[in-house]
Amino acid sequence: MMSQTPALPFRRLLIANRGEIAVRIARACRELNISSVAVYSEVDRNALHVRACDEAYCIGPAAAGDSYLRGDVIISVARQAACDAIHPGFGFLAENASFAQAVIEAGLTWVGPSPAAITLMGSKIEAKKIATQAGVPVVPGYFGDDQSAANLAIEADKIGYPVLIKASAGGGGKGMRVVESASDLQEGLDAAQREALAAFGDSTVMLEKYLSQPRHIEVQVLGDAQGHVIHLGERECSIQRRHQKVMEESPSPIVTPEMRERLTAAAVALAKAAGYSNAGTVEFIYQDGEFYFLEMNTRLQVEHTVTEEALDMDLVEAQLRIAAGETLWIDQDEVEFVGNAIEVRLYAEDPERGFLPATGKITHLALPFDDPDVRVDAGVSQGDVITPFYDPMVAKIITSGDTRSEALRRMREVLGALQIEGVTTNLDFLRWLVSHPQVDMGNLSTGFIDKYYRPGAFLVAPVAVIVAGAAVLLLSEDYGVPGEPPRSIWSANAWRLAGQGIPGEFLIEGRTYAVELSRAGERFDTWQTLVKQGDDVLLDATIVLSLRPESEAAESFDRVPSVVQIALPDMPLYSIEYAWGAEDRVSITWERRIYLVQSAAPLSTEHMNVNVHRSDENSLESPMPGKVLQVLVAAGDDVEEEQPLVIIEAMKMEFMVRAPHTGLVVKVNCTAGDQVAVGDILVEMGQPAE
Repeated sequence: MMSQTPALPFRRLLIANRGEIAVRIARACRELNISSVAVYSEVDRNALHVRACDEAYCIGPAAAGDSYLRGDVIISVARQAACDAIHPGFGFLAENASFAQAVIEAGLTWVGPSPAAITLMGSKIEAKKIATQAGVPVVPGYFGDDQSAANLAIEADKIGYPVLIKASAGGGGKGMRVVESASDLQEGLDAAQREALAAFGDSTVMLEKYLSQPRHIEVQVLGDAQGHVIHLGERECSIQRRHQKVMEESPSPIVTPEMRERLTAAAVALAKAAGYSNAGTVEFIYQDGEFYFLEMNTRLQVEHTVTEEALDMDLVEAQLRIAAGETLWIDQDEVEFVGNAIEVRLYAEDPERGFLPATGKITHLALPFDDPDVRVDAGVSQGDVITPFYDPMVAKIITSGDTRSEALRRMREVLGALQIEGVTTNLDFLRWLVSHPQVDMGNLSTGFIDKYYRPGAFLVAPVAVIVAGAAVLLLSEDYGVPGEPPRSIWSANAWRLAGQGIPGEFLIEGRTYAVELSRAGERFDTWQTLVKQGDDVLLDATIVLSLRPESEAAESFDRVPSVVQIALPDMPLYSIEYAWGAEDRVSITWERRIYLVQSAAPLSTEHMNVNVHRSDENSLESPMPGKVLQVLVAAGDDVEEEQPLVIIEAMKMEFMVRAPHTGLVVKVNCTAGDQVAVGDILVEMGQPAE
């Protein structure tokens, strides 16, 4: 679907971003024979996007404000590197009209919409006004200039609670709060305005009627400098946490041909009214048969991948060709879906603790690349470190199929085979999500996670998998050459006396389990088995466990795969396949999923666990690594239960540390600007003053 133009007028492109989008743009540059130039902060010196580009330049310290948000430095590097153009990716400076204008004034090609369009649509308030004028329905709300707390309270009462506070100048869930009642409005306003000011340099907010269970549906548009605008269908982006998407697909399972016609016509009308060129996204919310304009993102979206796969189109190449002045090479009636595509976002975060971001070194990463219907856009590789300075995304996994069911089935298989160790991730959550029957039926909403997900909603690893992997490693230890299958498990180690336990600790998908096997009675296949995760006992029972090959005379287990037979209490006998990997790792196959099991010892110094352990409820610890934004109390203050004490920021999110009970602040151990680690004691509390 691309133009037949043989070459673009620019040959060297600076990518003003990092992570997976920078890698993605670099890939497009290689295909178009354009030299790619990376920029990086000091902490990103060895990052994947640096390795993916032809050249790279350091632009400052780790903090984004000192590096990736320094537009003047980036333009200076572009000149130094003799670049012709700058692509901003998404995030950072992608929707900064002043930066876009500076790029143009520097004589460089800006790969994006005009600064005027960015300004116009960058203000959600102005965008709502344009949408109304273009006949596009909008959510009832307040989009005025009077930002006083008193006026906003009056407007919120008019709208009716719950209301949604939104930053006017940005997106990505920053500066957004749901307020359930008038008593919570001021705290919500303070947090939203503070977050908006920090993220976008503008504290202006607007209020909207909060819809409880809407779907989030967006339309991809393309416009050229000659005034032509087309749409590229819709994407469903309803599965979100903290107002940020975790799963997207195209086309939407809810959109009918009639609805698609109305929805896309509204998106094109808005883009034309804004004089829009290049790639952009018009976002809508849908509930009870009606859709409402939400906002327009004047950049490439994270989830552009599903549109590319569903339409067989390269959106980054399209951006570059439009920026080069080409007229759109495709008519609207030529745009058609060739299949379905689904994307999930793999994050370094802990769903069991409110999706708090995590940090650490990725000690093992195996991403599935061997299927033409599977695409992985990764921003990191094995050995890289997830730091607290940037978004915690590890990779985007995209699967395709002729039907939605086929794409979803393929996603389940891919996530089952994906392996990552050394940092806590949402991988198990994603496996739970794509296996949920409501997802299978397409019954989605932005409140899906709040409605259906609870900590512990999925098994971290089935007990049978833990026992099988531990049994293979424990019962064959010290036999054979390290890293190779044991010569035989029929050695003395497997014939310990009854009651004498064989203990070990094992790492499975980033979590550690303690397992102890003891011979039980005279039967060779009966074992007393104890499995624990931390202090939680997952299994303490006598089980049937056999590693015998089909022929007891077999001398070696070097055939792949081999089989462990296990019968847990009240369960039938299972034959579980296993295979040896490098470094004494064992892969266990269970219900079409592959689990990697290995001794916990080699990873014990690398693994980062974001769980907070308190000595008592009066020692309030940091729940995540980050920067102290505000300290709201001082030693000697009396505080009420749930009163905010300290605000921490990391990885594009804020976390409020609150008082667990009414009491006295005994000591404050941090100040604004401090960098803190997980578990650092921020505030010490005591009993309330007499």
